[in-house]
Amino acid sequence: MRLRKKRHIFGEANEPARSRWGKSGWYALLLIVCLGMIVSGYFYYFSAEIKDRFASRKWSVPARVFSATTPLYPGQSLSVSILEQMFLNRSYQPSTAKELHAGEFRRGTKSIAAFLREFRFPGKEIAAQQVEFRFERDKLAAIMGPQGPLPFLELEPVDMARLFGGTRESRLLINIQQAPRYLVDAVTAIEDHRFFEHRGVDWWGIVRALWTDLRTRRIAQGGSTITQQLVKNYFLTSERTFRRKVVEACMALVLESSYSKDEILEMYLNEIYMGQHGSAAIHGMGEAARYYFGRNVEDLTLPEAAILAGMIQKPNAFSPHRHVQACQERRNAVLKRMFELDLLPAAEYEQARSTLIKVPPNALPLKVAPYFVDYVRQQLQELYSPGVLEREGLTIYTTLHAEIAAAAERAVQEGLQQLERDHPELVRDAADGPLQALMVVLQPKTGAVLALAGGRDYDISSFNRALYALRQPGSAIKPFIYLASLDQYAVTSGLTDAPVTYQLSGQPWSPHNYDHRYRGQVTMRQALEESLNVPTVQLALSVGLPKTIETLRTLGIQSPLQAVPALALGAFEVTPLELARAYATLDNEGQQPYLLTVKAVVTDTGEVQQQRHIDLTSVTSAARAYIVTNMLEGVMQRGTAKSARSLGIDFPCAGKTGTTSDYVDSWFVGYTTDLLALVWVGYDDRRSTELTGASGALRIWAHFCDLIRPWMHPQPFRVPPGIVQRLVCSDSGLLATAACPRKQIEPFLSDHIPEQFCEVHGSLPETRP
Repeated sequence: MRLRKKRHIFGEANEPARSRWGKSGWYALLLIVCLGMIVSGYFYYFSAEIKDRFASRKWSVPARVFSATTPLYPGQSLSVSILEQMFLNRSYQPSTAKELHAGEFRRGTKSIAAFLREFRFPGKEIAAQQVEFRFERDKLAAIMGPQGPLPFLELEPVDMARLFGGTRESRLLINIQQAPRYLVDAVTAIEDHRFFEHRGVDWWGIVRALWTDLRTRRIAQGGSTITQQLVKNYFLTSERTFRRKVVEACMALVLESSYSKDEILEMYLNEIYMGQHGSAAIHGMGEAARYYFGRNVEDLTLPEAAILAGMIQKPNAFSPHRHVQACQERRNAVLKRMFELDLLPAAEYEQARSTLIKVPPNALPLKVAPYFVDYVRQQLQELYSPGVLEREGLTIYTTLHAEIAAAAERAVQEGLQQLERDHPELVRDAADGPLQALMVVLQPKTGAVLALAGGRDYDISSFNRALYALRQPGSAIKPFIYLASLDQYAVTSGLTDAPVTYQLSGQPWSPHNYDHRYRGQVTMRQALEESLNVPTVQLALSVGLPKTIETLRTLGIQSPLQAVPALALGAFEVTPLELARAYATLDNEGQQPYLLTVKAVVTDTGEVQQQRHIDLTSVTSAARAYIVTNMLEGVMQRGTAKSARSLGIDFPCAGKTGTTSDYVDSWFVGYTTDLLALVWVGYDDRRSTELTGASGALRIWAHFCDLIRPWMHPQPFRVPPGIVQRLVCSDSGLLATAACPRKQIEPFLSDHIPEQFCEVHGSLPETRP
């Protein structure tokens, strides 16, 4: 009985204990469940956040602006020096090695060997290849490719600009397949050698870092994996707190559970900060390879890959541009670490660490054709919001010819300096603003804007005079006055050059010639070639000012025009670009081109969003345009621009000088069968320059033509249908007879053929051509 009682007593005594342990168990289980739910919640939250951020693309990838490709072909007037400069402008590295790598060239006495990079951007691909350019007497004699001679070759476009956002991050995205194996090895060796073993957090590294932090009583050592670095850079701030490190570790675990190692490494290689160039931040290995070495990332050499891997820790401190010695020591540390981890054979290690550091000039474009880029940006902002241009990685292909554009800027700067040396009075106080010039270069057959220099120096003044400056064209408008008269007049028609006074609103107005001389009876050709004002006003009034205005409108002159006699002398304002377009119509046989700057806009996936094609509008006949062009050839040979011959202009061309009242504006527009260039010289505040069109703008135009000889192919202007040529007497302007002492062939419209023979020198008909 006692025993049973004892057991009973014990049993009774144990009941409260079991009850208490049961409650504790439930509490523990509830706590575990709650913690699990919290952890699951955080996991779900972090997972959703990570996937959302990567799907919505946080990266800021600015739109990239490219020039057109540059054609090269045997027979081109091209020297070794010019081609060398073209490679340097594209950030190719000069080399003396027998074996070239992509992005390098080797200059010889009469040749250049180059390993052309692959150009692979959305919408455009040019294959990499090794070629040799051979020269004879400043001509490209042959282009030798891997399989033999090449008849034609496209040189990659120039990377002109980035349309940055507020962060000014410059980034070129790559995929992991583009990264060479030794770049991956270099990055993982120096930043996280257990990257392919851990699952986002290297626990031994964390323990080691925390121990160091506790001993120093500050966050002194990171111990972060590549995955954690990516989380910190992509999602978190750079603050050093224990809470942030815990969140960083949790997100790293989630990231590793959602993405493969290759995907994470690709994200990392595109995200990392790799230095600074001016106000632009370089991000990612793709942009760093281009900027520091002028190469595509897949073309990096082992030493270059080690340099970039070493820069991740302190990009600016280890920059090969700024701190060569520190860069070399850091590179060798990376190579040594790769060797210690058996990622690099001994021979390759020794060779790589002994390689000298060579870098091309800074390759990130900041000031390539800045006036042109501003014009492109303005046009794109009408189609895209700033956020799209600044972040979504668009590729913009333009019409700019890189070499012609560089020549235009050089001609403007050097031409103004020469004018100031020849005329010291042109140099004024800085506060008054310096003498300015602009140049617009077009391809009339297509409307392509090949170059646009809107001023003397973009750094001093970014005002784009080519687009926005309203200036009087002066005599540069006269060819269109003569164009309007061709239904009534011919090149041999007589005009009167004598003093005359017109009444304008009750006030007398008398035009006079620039030299204050009068020549009596002149032909229409002579009046235009010598830019005579009095006969030109007479012609405009005879044709009618309303018809003259109508002609100017059809040629694209949109500025306000008044029906007054001074209209014929350019006494109104135009922008240089609209004046250039009007001249392009003459050069293009009466077909007015739509001016093109942007050829295509392509997304990062290769989708063409915008594309511009050649667009021509017939505004006058080819025959009428030819007659004016023929007279403008006379301007170059005998008229106000005849000094061009002494400036080296020895090819078929047409042109017109322009000078406004008090010598405020100096103009020249010259064109060949394939290219047109307009030049203006003057002061922004409209002070007198004392320069005529010939003594100012023409000299800059001639210098420009000398610089672009490899890219010009002038031919005689084609005589179009609707033109009949006749031999006329130079004195009377009538059909020549055998007795006429001076004769010349003149073009006439087929429905305006002259029939009267010269009676001044006799009546025997001359044989017609």
